[in-house]
Amino acid sequence: MNAQFRFDHISLGVRDLAVSSRFYGDILGLTEIENKTGRPTIRWFAFDGYRALHLITLLTGNDEPAPDRPLAAHLALSTPDFDRTLQELAAQGVVYVNLAREEMRFSHRADGVRQCYFRDPDNYWIEVCEANPDGTVG
Repeated sequence: MNAQFRFDHISLGVRDLAVSSRFYGDILGLTEIENKTGRPTIRWFAFDGYRALHLITLLTGNDEPAPDRPLAAHLALSTPDFDRTLQELAAQGVVYVNLAREEMRFSHRADGVRQCYFRDPDNYWIEVCEANPDGTVG
């Protein structure tokens, strides 16, 4: 196959759309964009000008606690200002961890790139890693 795929968006099922939208919009600073479905149970957020995050209200299980999710299944975002990002996360009360799950510490990948992980309101893991100003990592 030669489909020349590129990443477009990721959709996450969330228990409380307002809480998750505040997290991704206010805490992470993603810009909310037009939800072209027009459905009030979905909100869209943009990152890097080309890709999107779709938050979709779960139809069942909204009152149940969010399930524990494996760290290996995560959304990774990169930033050219890793140190400032960690400071801003901490100021917002976000507890990040390294691969050993030590709080408020980061890890180094095999290629030397610094990274950390934290959870959103539905326990989805998010990785933040450092990037060059042009967006490349490593």
